[in-house]
Amino acid sequence: MIKIDKSQWPIVQIETDGLATVEAMAEYNATMDDLLAQAEGQDGQFGLIFISDMSDEEYKAHKREKAAQKLSNDWLRANRARMTKQCVAIAMVTKATGIMRMFKPIARMTMKRMMGAPGDLFFTIEEATTWMNKQLHSTAVNS
Repeated sequence: MIKIDKSQWPIVQIETDGLATVEAMAEYNATMDDLLAQAEGQDGQFGLIFISDMSDEEYKAHKREKAAQKLSNDWLRANRARMTKQCVAIAMVTKATGIMRMFKPIARMTMKRMMGAPGDLFFTIEEATTWMNKQLHSTAVNS
C-alpha cells in the first residue's frame, strides 16, 4: 500500500506498509519516478516525509522479498543523481522506538549515502514537517 499526498507541495508525504513485495516496490518506484518527473518539469525541489505506522514488533517480523530489495537497490542506484538534484531532504516518521534508537544517530549520513538526500527520523508528522520546512527554507535561501 502506498499513499502519496502532494497537497502541501513542495512537501510530499508518502505512507507505505513496508514495501515487502515486488508489486509494492514496483508501485513505489513508479510513484517516485512520477514525483521526480514532476519536480524536473517544474524546475523545483521537494522534500519527502515517509510515514510508517509499523510497530517495533511489526518491523522485526517484516521480511522484504529479495527481489523487492533488489528492485529498490537498482532504482536507487539508477536515480540517486536525480534524487540529489530534486529532493532537498527526507524525513522518516515512525512510532517504532527500537528503530528510532538504532537509526536516529546515523540517519543523516545513511540516508544521504543511500538515497541521495540528507535525512532524519521523527516520532510525529508535525516534527518532521517543521524540520522539512527549515530544510526547504535553507535551500531556498542558499539558491
